[in-house]
Amino acid sequence: MRWLLLICMALMAVPATASDRAPDIVLQGVVRSADRATTRDLTFAVPEGMAQVRVVFTFEGRDRGVAINLGVTDPQRFRGWGGGTKYAFTIGEAFASPSFLPGPIPAGPWRLTLSVPSIRPHDAAKWSAKIWFSRFSNLDEVAFSATPIRSGPGWYRGDLHSHSGQSDARCRSLAGREAGCPPFLTFQEAADHGLDFIALTDHNVTSHFIEMGYLQPHFDTLLLMPGRELTTRDGHANLLGYMGFVDTEIGRPGTPTVNALLSAAHATGGFLTINHPSRPTGEDCLGCGWAPRDTDYSKVDAIEVVNGGSTIETPGDREAAITKQVRYWEGLLDRGYRLVGVAGSDNHDAIQYRGRSPIGPQAAIGSLATVVRADDLSQGAVLRGLKGGRVFVDLDEGRGRVLDLSARRGAAQAVMGGTLPAGRDPITGSVHVEGVEGGTVDLVVDGRHVRPHTKAGPLGRGAADIAFTLPQGSVRHWFRADVRRADGRLWLIGNPIYVR
Repeated sequence: MRWLLLICMALMAVPATASDRAPDIVLQGVVRSADRATTRDLTFAVPEGMAQVRVVFTFEGRDRGVAINLGVTDPQRFRGWGGGTKYAFTIGEAFASPSFLPGPIPAGPWRLTLSVPSIRPHDAAKWSAKIWFSRFSNLDEVAFSATPIRSGPGWYRGDLHSHSGQSDARCRSLAGREAGCPPFLTFQEAADHGLDFIALTDHNVTSHFIEMGYLQPHFDTLLLMPGRELTTRDGHANLLGYMGFVDTEIGRPGTPTVNALLSAAHATGGFLTINHPSRPTGEDCLGCGWAPRDTDYSKVDAIEVVNGGSTIETPGDREAAITKQVRYWEGLLDRGYRLVGVAGSDNHDAIQYRGRSPIGPQAAIGSLATVVRADDLSQGAVLRGLKGGRVFVDLDEGRGRVLDLSARRGAAQAVMGGTLPAGRDPITGSVHVEGVEGGTVDLVVDGRHVRPHTKAGPLGRGAADIAFTLPQGSVRHWFRADVRRADGRLWLIGNPIYVR
């Protein structure tokens, strides 16, 4: 038997996904007819501190009967066998592809096992194994999908707050009993209701990541985003994108205060959102409202300006509940903080509509959404889009609505989420909308509501651009745009352009 191996190390800057950069190791060789019914272990070294190993294996000759099976063993244990069906797979500390085991990634010699059940006489076939290593801090690569779910820039619609039976979500079992809701039901509802991405944010745990890694190949039109709700007695916050450990026990040496927890979460590079901050707190929902008065908001990326659970709990007064949440956010903007406004259903029973829910009414998956402008539908691109603030909240189901904002002052220009310099020149701008027939645009300037002058009346079915001018000295910190329905209810909530 003759095996040709070439091992190449490449330390490269990290782009959008692992497949966009050169592999850290490449193993190459040839299988020949003499290798039929044989097995060989190919050794490769994993460095210290890795959270994930990804393998992409290719070979010639499938059309002429060549078959190769793959398995993986780390320095301590067997990690899985893809056989002849899985040639691209991930083994990570937080999750693994189907057929492989998640768990710690020990440094040292790993073995990629190749067996050759079939090759014809006198035949030969080249093979190649490309291997990438990633740390938890690389949020582009430590993701359930190794490639974008959809290519190209666009407005991507998702839910940033949902729960499963891995924490406190409860639904009816097949026999009608109360049971933990499996994540599959949440993802199916998200797909059925036209979402592009959904974050599963179970309380203080990461056990749901294992199921998400298994389910992502099935939900190949829906980006599954890792998240957890950091749940403390002082308040709740979602951390999205990061799969490593974060200690949520306030009072320990590593996290003596809430600000220490926020600082640790911020340092991960994930997207950190304070949830339902204006909600009452008490025995029914301990820590649901945000209590700390000395919060360091420089460590926070976003505020949940609409929480589906909070709106459901105020039947008949949904608009008042939403207005209260929005005003909480605007009060922080008035203090000079840069905080992206987002929304989440906070759903705890994805199939409540099939019968009486064991935990009461829920905001349905897809009943509201956070819509983000992103370069593509991948974890890294969505996280960058969220942090950039070109984001709006849609308070209705269905696709096709858009709200965007652009402005200039002198030679400086900005879009929603951006910044214009302070100065004496007036600000001129435009609100771009699509799919909001009958609605009206509402400009909000440092908390004051201004109706842009337009002769067009209520908006039509298609796209429209509404120009506006903000006079010199009229903006201190920020301005943004909303769309209201014909009856005055909020429909779309836009993020600010900041003035600094």
